[in-house]
Amino acid sequence: MPAKRGPVAIFVPSVRGGGAERAMLIFGQEMIARGFSVDLVTTSLEGALVDSIPKGISVVDLQSSKTVLALPKLVKYLKTRRPVAIYATIINANTVAATAAFLANLNIPVIVREATVPISSRKVSIFQWLTFKALPFVYRFADGVIAVSQGVADELAMIMPGLVDRIRVIPTPVVSHDVLRLGDAEVVHPWFVNKTTPVIVSAARLERHKGFCTLVEAFAKLRKTTRARLVILGDGGERERIVERARALGVQSDVDLLGFKKNPFPYMRHADAFVLASEYEGLPNVLVQAMAFGTPIVATDCKSGPAEILCQGRFGSLVPVGDTEALSKALADAIKLPKQVEAMEYARYTYGAQSATEAYLAMAGLV
Repeated sequence: MPAKRGPVAIFVPSVRGGGAERAMLIFGQEMIARGFSVDLVTTSLEGALVDSIPKGISVVDLQSSKTVLALPKLVKYLKTRRPVAIYATIINANTVAATAAFLANLNIPVIVREATVPISSRKVSIFQWLTFKALPFVYRFADGVIAVSQGVADELAMIMPGLVDRIRVIPTPVVSHDVLRLGDAEVVHPWFVNKTTPVIVSAARLERHKGFCTLVEAFAKLRKTTRARLVILGDGGERERIVERARALGVQSDVDLLGFKKNPFPYMRHADAFVLASEYEGLPNVLVQAMAFGTPIVATDCKSGPAEILCQGRFGSLVPVGDTEALSKALADAIKLPKQVEAMEYARYTYGAQSATEAYLAMAGLV
């Protein structure tokens, strides 16, 4: 039943172009379609997805420089708007949301969504490390913890064994009607127009653990025997390092970094293969979305997510992390494959926005 006494709140730090933010916007859109009132509460209303906030969602900008500093304003929001439930994603927002709900002394469900493997993440800041240590205490104030994959759930259970009964693995609402519709757009990039050479696509924030330099090295091995091109979507601090690596390997003319794209889906749809070379993940939404267009998939078998998404290799190739030879060979095989219809149907069903939204709402007792 739609909420009658107040809105459902979604709390995120910002609306940058990450998978977590996209997923929560899809969740909000699905709730609107079901007749719920939805507030999108942000620490600071900034990011590439500001213009992509679905129609009908009310935006509450707390105008804070850091998420932790938004705590008093979030408490005030909760007391004033009195939402019927609050959902949060990204670990700093999760801890603030759980604490704010406790301080506001409101008897409402608090659901936090964890998308990161806290133990396998190789490099975290001191603040993140302290936050991980605080989870067993802070998450006592949450009524449910959504883990985006079994790997995330397993690691959460290790650091907060007393709260295992609150953890539930729920597929992320990744594939919506809008995502599929946006995938129908044309790609104006010259490599996709009258395509004569296979194009491999990857998409993620340009961060070291995403493995883009490893990908470029594997691509350089591939180019020794096979004609192909590589398109990378995303922004981040590793851009110059990736460009320099491509230049050093002599493949710079066949590697194009296009930056962040509000609509990456046509690139996924028209790619001959989609690749994820990460050292670790929570659950990579881009892998699901590429699958939903039937694009052949190659991914590292990292913790966690790819093996779960690909059903242990049934719906795509899994290669060891950092193994450029295996990655190169898997890409050579993938670009020869036709559209993967079975994988496409599986992704659209398992990670469809409607079924995932139903499970999210059930966590808070809203269905």
